[in-house]
Amino acid sequence: MKNLHSAHEAQVAAQPATKLLREVIEQSADYSRMIGAHLDVNPTDFEAMEHLIEQGPMTAGDLAKAVGISPGSATVMIDRLVAVGHVTREPNPNDRRGVLVAPNPKSVAQAWKHISPLILASEKALADLIPAERKAIELYLTKMLEVYKNTR
Repeated sequence: MKNLHSAHEAQVAAQPATKLLREVIEQSADYSRMIGAHLDVNPTDFEAMEHLIEQGPMTAGDLAKAVGISPGSATVMIDRLVAVGHVTREPNPNDRRGVLVAPNPKSVAQAWKHISPLILASEKALADLIPAERKAIELYLTKMLEVYKNTR
């Protein structure tokens, strides 16, 4: 059995950049959970808030698709977010009977208070690199996005 374990380890041996990328992904997930805890929401609710912050008001159906949940689950999620004051339901100007889910500006500001230091530190880390190093990072991350998209 030890030889089988060793063979498996050899198959999944990763280069340092791959190991670091996995660690960045894990740290990012931990960071998102921490921000969600500060905002008093679960990970799915926080993901919905991220979509609303990035894209602005959305229909419940579009939000459900973005988060990857059923429309019924989205309704329950939106009810939770409305109850804690993170989103509101507003009339849809393009559909008289429709409703848009909109992020509460105070919640957006609260989220940005936690997110902006990470973004600023990321930008500073990149600014400290020479253009060729930044280009190499962009190329690697572009290729990794393709890998993720093509292995679903």
